Amino acid sequence: MNKRLLAFFGGILLAASAGHAAPAVQQEPLELGKAAATRFTLHRDGAPDVRYVISQPAHKAPLVLFVQSSGCTPPFVGLGTPNRYSTVFNFVPLAQRGDYAVMVVDKPNQPDAPPQSQPGVATACPAAFNAYFSYDTWLDTLRGALRHALALPWVDGSRVLVFGVSEGAVMAAGLARALPEVTHVALIGGTGTSQLFDFAANAYRAGTSDDDTLARLRDIDATVDAINADPRSTGKFAWGHTYLRWSTFFTQAPGENLVQSKARVWLASGMRDDSVPVLSTEVAYARLRALGRDVTFRRVPRAGHNLMAEGGTMADVQKEYDAIMVWFERR
Repeated sequence: MNKRLLAFFGGILLAASAGHAAPAVQQEPLELGKAAATRFTLHRDGAPDVRYVISQPAHKAPLVLFVQSSGCTPPFVGLGTPNRYSTVFNFVPLAQRGDYAVMVVDKPNQPDAPPQSQPGVATACPAAFNAYFSYDTWLDTLRGALRHALALPWVDGSRVLVFGVSEGAVMAAGLARALPEVTHVALIGGTGTSQLFDFAANAYRAGTSDDDTLARLRDIDATVDAINADPRSTGKFAWGHTYLRWSTFFTQAPGENLVQSKARVWLASGMRDDSVPVLSTEVAYARLRALGRDVTFRRVPRAGHNLMAEGGTMADVQKEYDAIMVWFERR
C-alpha cells in the first residue's frame, strides 16, 4: 500500500493480559487517540487465533468492518513505540468520530511488522502465513470475527458495512454472501469477475500488437496450468503469492457473490487502474443493475488503484471514502 495511505494515530496504550492461562477469548483495551477500542483474541483449537481490533463508541452504533488488501502487512504497526501508525486508510479518523464501531481483522498468522518486500505480495511473509492463507481460511477468520463483534453490547447489528479494498473487496463480496447480517458492501478497486479475468484483460491492454498480446496470454495460461497441477502448494509462488492462494481466489467471482447476497452495494474504481481493470468491475455493475439491485458505481476519472487521480492529493481520496459513509448513513 502507498505509504501516504498510512493513517497515523497516537496515544495507543496496551494493557497487559491478566493471568497465565489463555482463556477462549482475551481482550486488551486500546486508545486510538481520542477513541477507545479493544483488541480481541479468539482462541481456536487446530487453527490460528482470530484477532481483531474494534473501536468502542459511547453509544450503541452501526458496525463498519475494513478488509485490507493483499499481502501480510499488519493493520497496526509499531504499537508501543513513538512511530506507531495504522496501515488501514481512514480507520482511525472514522473510529475517532464515535459514530460507528469500526473494526479490522488480522489475517491468520500475520506478523506484527511489515515484511521487507514490495507491499501487496506474500513472498517475504512468514512461512506459517503462506502455509495457511487461502480464500477459504481468510473468509472463515473474517466470519468468526464479525459474528463475535455483532454480539458486543455497543454494536448495532442492524446496519453492517463491509469495506473491502482490492483483495479485500473480493472478501467483502464473499462475506456478504456468507452472512446475511451484512447490509452494505463497499468495494474499492475490486474485481467484478475473477482475478484470472483481470490478468487476461490487462494482457489485452498492455499488448503492443496482437502477437504480443497472444504471447502474454500464453504466459498466463502456462502459469495457470502450473497452479492447477499443484493447487494446494504453499511453497510454489506465482505473481507474488502461493499456488494455494491463487487456486482458491481464482474460483471466486465477486459480482456473482454480490448477486447472492442481500446487501446494498457501492463500487468505486479508478478509471486508470492498472491492477484491476475497471471493465472487470463494470461486469459486476451490469449484472447487479440488470437484476434491479441497489448498486452505485463511482468511476473516478484519471485515478489509479487507490482512487488517487493523477496530480491529486489524499484529500481527494478522503472525499471518495466520505461519500461512501454518507451513502451508508442515509440508508
